[in-house]
Amino acid sequence: MRRITTRDSFFNQRALLLASSFVLALGVTSHLSAQGCVAARGAGMTCAPHDLEDTTTTPYETNVTYRWFKSGKHFTGTHEDKQRQEEGSEVINHSNFVDFSVGYKVDARTSVTLTIPYVSHDRSQVVRKNDPQRTILQRFSTQSSGLADIRATADWWVYQPSLETKGNILIGAGFALPTGKKDVRDTFQVYDAPTGNILGVERTVDQSIQPGTGGYGLIVDLYAFRALTSSLTFFINGAYTATPQETNGVPTYRSNPYEAIMSISDNYMARTGVELSVPSVHGLSLSLAGRIEGVPVKDLIGGSNGFRRPGFSIAVEPGVAYQTRSWEARLYVPVALFRQRQRSVPDQQLSASTGKYSHGDAAFADYLIMVSATRRF
Repeated sequence: MRRITTRDSFFNQRALLLASSFVLALGVTSHLSAQGCVAARGAGMTCAPHDLEDTTTTPYETNVTYRWFKSGKHFTGTHEDKQRQEEGSEVINHSNFVDFSVGYKVDARTSVTLTIPYVSHDRSQVVRKNDPQRTILQRFSTQSSGLADIRATADWWVYQPSLETKGNILIGAGFALPTGKKDVRDTFQVYDAPTGNILGVERTVDQSIQPGTGGYGLIVDLYAFRALTSSLTFFINGAYTATPQETNGVPTYRSNPYEAIMSISDNYMARTGVELSVPSVHGLSLSLAGRIEGVPVKDLIGGSNGFRRPGFSIAVEPGVAYQTRSWEARLYVPVALFRQRQRSVPDQQLSASTGKYSHGDAAFADYLIMVSATRRF
């Protein structure tokens, strides 16, 4: 990890405590959530800048971030529904996210970033017979790809980087635009009871693989670090996207009447850990963090009706980074330790109207692969 060589100064401990409390709040605000059928958006890597040089000689930065996961383990609450895999009925998502970002350093403390995301998904599911056993007939796939929701953010260092070299706090805010298509359609295989045939029917693909949300988002993010020793640094990092709009008008074709239209849901990510510079290899560092991400049951702003799969995943996140003056590469592999699919608002509404307990499930991934490359010029 490379730092500037100007004089060290005292880092405000209260400010670090405040930053830690803020990121903790990101993890417990409303309800928590995760990846897989839980519709996480973007490449999932927030900024983690370590180049704090007080210079404008390299004001531009380009970044490409890639995130991949395969989700196929179903959870209802914290219970893993292993019978889905045993009978071969599990839904499997293969998801690819690519974020292209361009940043500009306005001055030593302020920067702006524009992120253009692209996604490609494949969702494998089964078609069943309408008999008491719900016999599985065969498996089929639906796909989606294209531009997702563009994001623009501005970030500001709380302390002057040239003075506070042992620690600092970066605060950011921005917005997401509904540029991604919200209603991609594909051909589903549906069992037709009168004829006993499997028919191809065109429908909107599942919410988890729609490129766009169909609504605007308000983004807040935070990054803070504190040097514990000359080679060991503690960091906290998080982001939350609030979505004021409630639903996007896209049909789901689900049986629960309260899930007929897709919800526009908030999403968040928070992580904290340590990063160790490898003394023998200049520019190389290793990290270990705890990570939580997902979708809340209820949004911070606006209503929470419509179909969503709230839930969260907690993971341990090993990472490696290599940095030169102009280039930086990072690799993170979060491995899930805990997953929970929570009861959505429609689950609760259906229970209230029928008197029968309702709790939907969601498929989660065992691990994610995230890699990024940054070029400063």
